[in-house]
Amino acid sequence: MIATHLALLVAPGTMIREAGEAGEQGEGSVNPFVEVEFDDQRHRTQTKVKDLNPVWNEKFVFNVSDPKDLPKKTIDIVVYDEWRGHRNFLGRVKIFGVSIPNSEPEAGIQRYPLDKRGLFSNIRDDIALKIFAGYDYYLVPP
Repeated sequence: MIATHLALLVAPGTMIREAGEAGEQGEGSVNPFVEVEFDDQRHRTQTKVKDLNPVWNEKFVFNVSDPKDLPKKTIDIVVYDEWRGHRNFLGRVKIFGVSIPNSEPEAGIQRYPLDKRGLFSNIRDDIALKIFAGYDYYLVPP
């Protein structure tokens, strides 16, 4: 029997920039964290305090119940700003399963632009991710 998992690395190099803010001079004004959801499974990164260039380098593994369905699934990645116990939306990206490589050697770190909060948002965010499907081969006892 084959067990399948989906591995996602929130890689170094994620950028959170707001035009005209003091943060462009290196002083962070956001406390970002990332939530990743796939097939009713959710993971969250650590919050990076006052950091416009957060480096998470965190790896999450999701179970894939049926590998044949992976191309029909999506990964939802949302970046939030944590402020006084509340989370404020910074951006989102959806990644379709059909675009996910079938092994780690095929996968590279890719930058994804985040959908903005709204039409007039000055935020220009992107996130660096490495995503791939992995297959664990094991025998089921008779």
